[in-house]
Amino acid sequence: MKITFSNLCSHAFHQVKISPDGQYVANAVANRLVIRRSGEELPAIHVFECSRPINYIQWSPNSECILAVNYEFSRIEVHSIMDPKWTAHIRDPSFPIALAQWTADSKSILCTAEMGKEQRYINGVKFRDKCIETSPDGKYTAVIHKRSGKDALGIYHSASFISLQQFEVNTTDLDNMKWSPDSSCIAIWDNYLYHTLSVYRPDGYLCTTYNGYEHGLGIKTANWSQDGKLLAIGNYDQTQLFEETTFAKPQIPTLETVIAYQSIVKRPFNLPSLRLDYNQPNPKVGIGVCQFSKDGNYLASRNGKLQANSVM
Repeated sequence: MKITFSNLCSHAFHQVKISPDGQYVANAVANRLVIRRSGEELPAIHVFECSRPINYIQWSPNSECILAVNYEFSRIEVHSIMDPKWTAHIRDPSFPIALAQWTADSKSILCTAEMGKEQRYINGVKFRDKCIETSPDGKYTAVIHKRSGKDALGIYHSASFISLQQFEVNTTDLDNMKWSPDSSCIAIWDNYLYHTLSVYRPDGYLCTTYNGYEHGLGIKTANWSQDGKLLAIGNYDQTQLFEETTFAKPQIPTLETVIAYQSIVKRPFNLPSLRLDYNQPNPKVGIGVCQFSKDGNYLASRNGKLQANSVM
């Protein structure tokens, strides 16, 4: 039996790995990953420069990719033998990687961490910027989901993020939500193409639904009064005030007449307005802000087109 030896190749951390198909040999030196073809000469065919020193390497089962791990910075870099220009990076400083390995199908990488804590992930979130809201009492967190083309609400425990309730809602394209001040229910509304607002309890019970006019743009924003008895809806044309349970328009009280006053300007008068460009996305039209006073007696609303606030 004749034994032959290849040329000597330097390496770091004993990171020299033969590919599963036996065609390649990979060795790591500092932050360089060298791929060589098997044979007596071990010719280098690829040299990949990694951003950090390499502590560990592993071939994928199909021998087409190789991963390189840096434990100090919790960073994984993946390189392709078939396409040397392709690369992938996995990095999360809050996730200290202890082990990285390929799955059997060579399509995924399993990462194990030593972090002394638990992380929970909520899947199927519909929006990235307006889909999560915590109840005023801090006990629950509501999340807007989109699953199988249908809108749903998820109610989670705020401290542990354990799922307490999952239920579909009656919206066509759910746009936003607002907890009531006493955390007893949630107002949700469709986007501006569908003039619908519904109020749900955290257990999924539908309290009431409001359907506005059929033609025209719908709801832009909504807000509760401090006592939770009134719900202001800011439409794309005006503000409407409703009772929370029946969605009937409440009686607006007449304020006491002021005896001493000074007339600043007489009606009719014109408020300065902005010229809108409807060719641009999200034009500033409609009631974008409606806010109750602390005692719930006054409601301030702002029309995006007007350079002024109107107060009820």
